[in-house]
Amino acid sequence: MILITTILMLRIISYFTIFPGSIGMTRVVKIGLRFMMTGVSLVMLLSLIANNRDLKFIYQNLTSGLLYLAYALLGFASIIWSTNIQFTVLQLLMLFESIAFVLFFYHAQVLYNFKSDGHVNFSQLLAVSITLISVGFLIGLYVDPSTFFRDTHGGAVSRLGGFIINPNELGMLAAIGTTMNFLELSRGKSKPWNIVFIIINVAVLLLTQSRSSLGGFLLICLLFVLQSGNRKLQLATVVSGIFVLPVLVKTIIIKEGDVSEVMSMTGRLPFWSDLITFGFPDRPILGYGFMSISPSPYTDKFDSIHAYAASMTHNTFVQVLINLGLVGAFIVLFQMIAAFYAFFKSSDKYLKQLSISLFIPIFINSMTEFGIFGEANYGIMFYQFLILFMIIGVQKAKLNHPHQVKVT
Repeated sequence: MILITTILMLRIISYFTIFPGSIGMTRVVKIGLRFMMTGVSLVMLLSLIANNRDLKFIYQNLTSGLLYLAYALLGFASIIWSTNIQFTVLQLLMLFESIAFVLFFYHAQVLYNFKSDGHVNFSQLLAVSITLISVGFLIGLYVDPSTFFRDTHGGAVSRLGGFIINPNELGMLAAIGTTMNFLELSRGKSKPWNIVFIIINVAVLLLTQSRSSLGGFLLICLLFVLQSGNRKLQLATVVSGIFVLPVLVKTIIIKEGDVSEVMSMTGRLPFWSDLITFGFPDRPILGYGFMSISPSPYTDKFDSIHAYAASMTHNTFVQVLINLGLVGAFIVLFQMIAAFYAFFKSSDKYLKQLSISLFIPIFINSMTEFGIFGEANYGIMFYQFLILFMIIGVQKAKLNHPHQVKVT
């Protein structure tokens, strides 16, 4: 339990800029930590397989996984026409390495969970690993605020995350940690610990002042309250919302009273408009190459006429449309349809709750940040896990009916 939790926690940390003052050192640590966790996951998986020869993996709902592989292979083929070959190759290496880690780790987790009679489930691993990371940021807030805080709006707003991680990405992570704790509580797990974990993660979420992550968190809260069937809790939620929402709107949603910033989604809407109006028509079929949005081989940024210059779109679906064109966009569309089909087809209540609790925060984040089909980030890794939730199971080797004993 300790080993598998540590692996997941360190894997998430590998996406942080641990040394903001040294780009070279940060890259070495990121790459080294990721490959190390992938290697450790493989060794752990091989060890579990060797010690549990009476168990075997079962696979179903393969369509979503195969379509995701098609998306990755199209990205690989785009090296041929990419306007930024070096960046495309780098992003592809990170994508395929992430796929390898997720495959090794999730196979090991499913096997370990089956062996322990369901006591090492994925929501528990995420809840503990993310909360430990949140504790680290809260400690860093007091130890080194200049590193852990990022000032925006002319220094009037300070956001937790600093230059270690984009505050919106940290907010998404804290929201996921909280939803995992909600899920554990709904399953009758330890109340005191999960309540403490919720308080820690909500504190980090609020300190990031991430509007998108806050929206995802509130939506998850609403879903859990509605599913609870507790009338008193539902009434208390409505009353709390009446008093709390005005404060949230004033302090987080409309920062410094700038309504126009909210309406333009911090300048993202005009940027997307320029990308689709001026960037997309030049290469509508296959795009500019995997993770490349620049029409010029001499720069890695798209210079918007009505907004700003940026190397990524701040919307994962616009990102796919620009870097892999209509072909990539349709593959992604059908991949998500296949994933939703597998979700609705599943009869496993826990897996469905886990999937929706993880999907909502990363999907909302994908509308304004790197996202599940964007540049390397842990949102991509979480989406890869989501795909595998409905694909991989385990059973006793002698049984012929996997649905009787499938435990994930």
